[in-house]
Amino acid sequence: MHNYPKEKAFLYNNKIVIKDAPSRHSAKELSIALDNYWDDSLKVRKIRQYGFFNTIVKPQSYQPERMSRTIQYMANFLAKEGYHHPVLTPIVTTDTVKKEWRITLSMQVELNKKTLLDTITYQLSDPILQDIALKNSSASYLQKGQAYSNEGINNELDRLVALFRSRGFYNFTKEKIFAEVDTIDASLMTLSLDPLSQITQVTEAKEKKNQNPSWKISFQLRNLTKGTTKPYVIGQQLFYSDVAVLDNPDTLLLHPPVQRDSLANLIHLYTIPKFKSSLFKEQTFIQKGSPFNETSYYQTLNRFSSLGAWQQIDARTTLVNDSVYLHYFLVPNMRRSFNFDIEGSKNTAQIGSGNLLGLSTNLTYRDKNVQRKAIPSITSLRFGVELNLNPDEKVTQTLLWNIGQTYSFPNLLLPFVKKEAKPNLNVKTNFSLYSSYMDRLDYYQLKSFTTNWGYEWKKVKNGREQVINYRPMNIELYQLNKFSKLDSLLILNPFLRSSFNEGNVVSQTINYTNMGASSKNAHQQSYLRLGIEEAGGLLGLNEKFNQDLYRYIKLEAEYRSTYKYPNTEIAWRIMGGWGNNYSNNAKLSGQLPFFKQFTAGGPYSMRAWGLRQLGLGSSTFYDTSAQRQNFDRFGDLQLEANFEYRFTLLQLGSYKIGSALFADMGNIWNTRDLGNDPNAGFKLDRLYKDLAIGIGTGLRLDFDYFIIRIDYAMKMKDPTRSYNNGWLDFGNMKWTEVKPNGLRVNNYAWQFGIGLPF
Repeated sequence: MHNYPKEKAFLYNNKIVIKDAPSRHSAKELSIALDNYWDDSLKVRKIRQYGFFNTIVKPQSYQPERMSRTIQYMANFLAKEGYHHPVLTPIVTTDTVKKEWRITLSMQVELNKKTLLDTITYQLSDPILQDIALKNSSASYLQKGQAYSNEGINNELDRLVALFRSRGFYNFTKEKIFAEVDTIDASLMTLSLDPLSQITQVTEAKEKKNQNPSWKISFQLRNLTKGTTKPYVIGQQLFYSDVAVLDNPDTLLLHPPVQRDSLANLIHLYTIPKFKSSLFKEQTFIQKGSPFNETSYYQTLNRFSSLGAWQQIDARTTLVNDSVYLHYFLVPNMRRSFNFDIEGSKNTAQIGSGNLLGLSTNLTYRDKNVQRKAIPSITSLRFGVELNLNPDEKVTQTLLWNIGQTYSFPNLLLPFVKKEAKPNLNVKTNFSLYSSYMDRLDYYQLKSFTTNWGYEWKKVKNGREQVINYRPMNIELYQLNKFSKLDSLLILNPFLRSSFNEGNVVSQTINYTNMGASSKNAHQQSYLRLGIEEAGGLLGLNEKFNQDLYRYIKLEAEYRSTYKYPNTEIAWRIMGGWGNNYSNNAKLSGQLPFFKQFTAGGPYSMRAWGLRQLGLGSSTFYDTSAQRQNFDRFGDLQLEANFEYRFTLLQLGSYKIGSALFADMGNIWNTRDLGNDPNAGFKLDRLYKDLAIGIGTGLRLDFDYFIIRIDYAMKMKDPTRSYNNGWLDFGNMKWTEVKPNGLRVNNYAWQFGIGLPF
């Protein structure tokens, strides 16, 4: 606390105490919400410091006359939530700490029972609107027995307006409809003439109101004009495809471009033919003569915005007799762009000896409007070399190049299937080609060619995005030429054989993701990913192809969830993967090809271990097989769980410095035991022994549009640790350990990453 008044009472803390909430969760939610309704003069302003401590910067004196305003604010909020008879009791306590006279303001809240909805009726004076409302009442936000809330009423009004405007009622707005709330008990409408009976009726009605308060809701129309209930149809859709940034849409309505193409359902207007007219026909699903549908209109705007060919999209509507004309004003993006990058890296060679300095150049060409149909294309070229810094070795160690080409078509490309857009569904067809060459001088030459063709369906519903990716064709062809030095190396280190692929892959994959906010908890975000890949299932049955073709199946699943609060965030993730190579070819059988296997360690996985340095299981094979070398580890099965508690240390405008406490647990395994490495296979009764656990903390520099992350983690439990059952011995803690092969390995790791780990 800074600058507090000496020997003078000041506000130190605010508290909300909910006495009769239906659950602990709802009590917490209401407390957080009500804390925002203190009058400004009674609100204790705190800032977060060091992630855990709140500091009062400018303490305020207590002004009791402002308490009534706070009570009114809170009562109004509770009424919106359905609590219409709350009792709010302010409690003021003063504590003396040295020369500080601290005042704590507590608001004790008795919610009493919520007011429930008794009946919901539609009493619309227009028969057409009444019929539409009744036929769609099952989608109502309000149900009998539900708690009354202003938010629910407002949502239902919005739903009705959107419903009518999707049925052609262009002039219908929210001002034309209202909700009437009836709070009177129907039994009081027919009072008895007997005074004693009247008293009994009123008393019973009051008790009923206190025990089970309920209201009736009726939706009605205000005084309507003839045009309000007149249905309109779509006249024309007009696309202005090359609008300049400074062009005024209202001016273009009066003076449209001279060039135009007229199609069945639309008109394409332009100055320069940058886009084909057929593009607009393929990307719109609104038909001329159909009832005006505002929802479809906005979906069309979002669809063209998502194509990426335009940087800005505006729209106008005009009325012509009984028709609505839809005008779309599209400002094109820069079509072509080039990127040129130079990269440098330093690493320790796993083949040969010495430290390697890598240099590469990358050239990327992007075209956002291939064939004038808003088809994005990316062409990439890369050239690189690795140089040995050891004076006793050849300077040039590796030469490599690769070239790639990708296209993303904004529709579904299938034989005999018409190219047409559908509401609520974005569809893409993706195609890619890659070719690469690597020459590891004196060891091997690797040539590869990969191509794939696939489809993407994306849908947003109730604030959640669902994406399905299906690749019916994925082809990966490899040619490996081995030289004598590699043969000698493999004799000394046979486990390296799996790192050199001599087979090809013909597979199909399907992935499903579902992400977004939870409908039950506004603070929660979740993400689900499921994937399956199958290779060689049919082609592998043919002996002609079976010689060099991998046959396997691979499954993956991941779920993560985030709970966000004002200054903190809790996040967790669980994921797993399993693969099985069922090839009958002795050369290709056993494990998955290494480039399809799972790895653990690094800035986005088990952070106490280096990249690809954890596993397999509790095996010490890699620690005893080679002298002073760290080899990458790959497995056919992975289990991992991660937990983070994130908090803000300091905020400067839109920039934040944050931190986190985290724990990671997991490992990778083979799906079956190998004779020379039995502890690498997965066994349920050995799971506890095989699990690795790391804990740590870190800094996150949040620049709003990206995050730089530095994490420090320690190996709490290392399955390869030969003492204390793998657990870190704090009484005899070692920062580094020497493995049987002479390699010094740290019991900690620093990780640098861009973005959050999950």
